[in-house]
Amino acid sequence: MIIAKSPVRLSFGGGGTDLPAYYEAHGGAVLSVTIDKYFYSVLEEIPGPGVEISSSDYQLHQRIADLDKANLKDALRIPKAVLRHFGIKGGVMLSLKSDIPPGSGLGLSGAVATSLVRCVGAYAGQELDKAKVGELATHIELTVLGRPIGMQDQYASAHGGLNFLTFDTSGTRVEPIEVSRSRQQELRRHLMLFHTGSSRDSARILEGQRQATQERDQSVLEALHQVKRTAYRMREILEGGDIREIGTLLHESWQHKKRFAKSVSNPDIDLYYDTAMRNGALGGKITGAGGGGFLLVFCEPGNQPAVSEELTALGLQELAFDFEYGGSQITLDQAGRFKSTITPEGYLLGMRAVVNRLDKAQIGRMADTLHAAYMADKQIFIMGNGGSAATASHFCSDLAKTVAVNGRRGFRAIPLTDNIPLMTAWGNDVGFEDIFSGQLRNLLNEGDVVIGISGGGMSPNVIKAMELARERGAHTIGLTGFSGGKLKDVAEECFIVPSGNYQFIEDVHMMLVHLLTSLIREQLAEV
Repeated sequence: MIIAKSPVRLSFGGGGTDLPAYYEAHGGAVLSVTIDKYFYSVLEEIPGPGVEISSSDYQLHQRIADLDKANLKDALRIPKAVLRHFGIKGGVMLSLKSDIPPGSGLGLSGAVATSLVRCVGAYAGQELDKAKVGELATHIELTVLGRPIGMQDQYASAHGGLNFLTFDTSGTRVEPIEVSRSRQQELRRHLMLFHTGSSRDSARILEGQRQATQERDQSVLEALHQVKRTAYRMREILEGGDIREIGTLLHESWQHKKRFAKSVSNPDIDLYYDTAMRNGALGGKITGAGGGGFLLVFCEPGNQPAVSEELTALGLQELAFDFEYGGSQITLDQAGRFKSTITPEGYLLGMRAVVNRLDKAQIGRMADTLHAAYMADKQIFIMGNGGSAATASHFCSDLAKTVAVNGRRGFRAIPLTDNIPLMTAWGNDVGFEDIFSGQLRNLLNEGDVVIGISGGGMSPNVIKAMELARERGAHTIGLTGFSGGKLKDVAEECFIVPSGNYQFIEDVHMMLVHLLTSLIREQLAEV
């Protein structure tokens, strides 16, 4: 499994000058920062030909037998194009999710493209630097898919942080703004984001702007010139000036931006903006191409409660955020190692991807085996090492007590991990590989159930105990991960978590404890 994340961005000045129709003739410039709202891509290997793509945002799941014939005009066009680019035609599943809704004006499609390029590129064995990720993501969106959008989103998302981007026929340059973090946080304290509750089609708005630019509409061209000048002036202020002037410049830039196309604003947006200004805001804008999405407000901290109260009363939802500086990154690599950039959402998305592939029928069979042992008055023995030892003890506790219902007894469940004196005696006098099998020699009877838990399936003491259990005529169940290791060869029923990450494997094992306990409790309640 590989997990990648890419941030979305806030553009302060210069938006619209990153379209080829403008910058190829006049040069473009944008000031932007990435924020801690991300798009996540999870790639897993799956058996069989073809690919699967699942999007939480669009509630879509597609199985594609032939990627070369796949439709590149639907909501999943970017992941399909990225898979094609890297030559991945089968054997993988992509799970996709965003922290923000589509059509937000925060450059989400650029984050989608960079996240997928980072994720699929890593699977294909390509180590891509940030510049290459931005370049390739831009190529896929603008050239391969022919989307009439600008150049800023992909580069901003790939690089991360507060940057000044310039565009001309020679390419795109990303220049970090060299100011202190305290100065950047001063900027952050003056910013508020509100979701308007509506989305918009940025491509449609930008297409209208592109046509007006190509047709040399002087009103649109002059407005674009003005917002470009604003971007340069904003950079100067950040590097040394009164931060409040950025609010004034945002206000001026918003007035110019509304001349790009008629659909940039509407009566609702005008109401929201005017309400913010009446309550102390110094400026603001609708993010992205306009027409909906998020309203960015620049406001002195002391006036922010009033702005928040009035806008939320109109139905807008405030978004808490902060600046981020990592850009597009791998959070879980192919070797199952977490990077320092893991986020709660990224971790949980990885867990959901693992859980979605669990064998539900096998879980039912294990529950039936345990239920049959209960009805036959057999014993249950459970063992494991480290975190798996804790799971074994927990499992026995739940079987002994939690399943008890309607006055019936619980299981006769024995954790082989809990008798410390006996375990250490076997370990010291004979060998660590005998700490479980030594106990079973005195306790195990035919028809009992022995459960061995081993994340990698290679624990010698668990394997030896399982082998003894089979010799004695006991039923054996293994809980493991990776490819099953040796445990899969000595267990009648081996439940293999489809992951190479120990945290996910151990999480699923504990979840399985609660699930099996609940299933058996329901079975006993019916008797």
